[in-house]
Amino acid sequence: MTDDTTCSIRGRVRTASRPLALVALVLLAGTVPALATGQSTPTISIEAGSVAAGETTTVPVVLTSAPDGLAGYQLELAVDDPAVARFENASYPDRFGLTTDPVVSSDGGTVTLEAVDLDSQIEPGASDVVLATVSLTGVAGGETQVTVASNQVDADGGGAVEPATEQAALAVSPGATTETVAAVTEASSPASERTAESAGTASAAEDDSAGGDQSTTGANGPLPIALAIAALAAVAALAARRTQQQ
Repeated sequence: MTDDTTCSIRGRVRTASRPLALVALVLLAGTVPALATGQSTPTISIEAGSVAAGETTTVPVVLTSAPDGLAGYQLELAVDDPAVARFENASYPDRFGLTTDPVVSSDGGTVTLEAVDLDSQIEPGASDVVLATVSLTGVAGGETQVTVASNQVDADGGGAVEPATEQAALAVSPGATTETVAAVTEASSPASERTAESAGTASAAEDDSAGGDQSTTGANGPLPIALAIAALAAVAALAARRTQQQ
C-alpha cells in the first residue's frame, strides 16, 4: 500500500467522522435542556404525617420550585376518606399580599385555596415555596390520601405553570378518648362496688333497727294480755271469797 493510498483512507475517515460529530453535538444539545427541565419541574407536594383521632395537625403545601417566579395560584386539596380525616381550615404565609378565605366543604373532604403575590416576593428561581398550611383533624383510626384535586399556577408575567403533584398519606391513630373512658370506667368499678357494699350495709343496719323496733312493739304487744289474765285472777279470787262467806 502506497503512501497516497494511506492518505486517501485517512481523509475519508476524517470526512466521515465530521457528520458523526455533528450528530453527537445535536443530540447532546437536545439532551441537556431536557435534563435541566426535568430537574426544575415545579411540583406541588403535601407533607402529611400522622395524627390521633380527635386531634388536629397542620400540614404545609409546598411548591418545590418556581423557575419563573410566582404570580399567584388556585388549588383544591382533597382527602380520599373524610371518615378518617377532614379539613378544618387553612392559612397563608404573609408574603402573599392578596388571599381568599379558605373554603372547606361541608363534609371536610376538600379545601379550596387562592392567593396572589402582589409584591413579587417570590422571585424567579425560588424553591420550596410554602403556598399554604392546612389544618387536618383525625376522625377515626385509619389512613387516607391527601391529594391535589385541581390547580392553576401562574408565573410572573402571567405565564401558565403546569406543576406535577404528589399525594401524601395521612395516618390517623385511634384517639385516647376511648382508652381514657375505658380506664376511668375500670378504675371506677371498685369504687362503685364499695359504694354498693356500703349501701347494702346501711340498708341492713336500717333493717336491724327496724327489727329492733318491731321486737319492742312485740314485747309491748303481750302487755294487755297479762293485764287481762291478772283481772281474771282477781275476779276468780273474789268469787272464791264470796263462796267461802256463804
